Amino acid sequence: MVIATDSPAGRVAEAIEQLTAHLPTPDQPTTCPMCSRQGWPCTGFDAAARHLQAAGVPVGYLVPLDLHPTLWPVP
Repeated sequence: MVIATDSPAGRVAEAIEQLTAHLPTPDQPTTCPMCSRQGWPCTGFDAAARHLQAAGVPVGYLVPLDLHPTLWPVP
C-alpha cells in the first residue's frame, strides 16, 4: 500500500512496521522474534510504541488482545 510520507499515517508508518515486527508469535508469547536475547515486550517494541503514543496512535489497536495483559496495567 502506498501512503504519502507527509500524511498522518505516513508519519507513523515506520513505527507501525517496527512495532508489528517485534510482536511475539502465538507459540512463543513472551519472546520477541527480532530480539532473540530479550523477552517481550522488548526495547524495539517499546521504542516503536512510545513513538506511536507520542503521535496519538493507540498502541492497543495494533497489539493482539491476548497480549494486552502483558502490557497493561503497567506497574
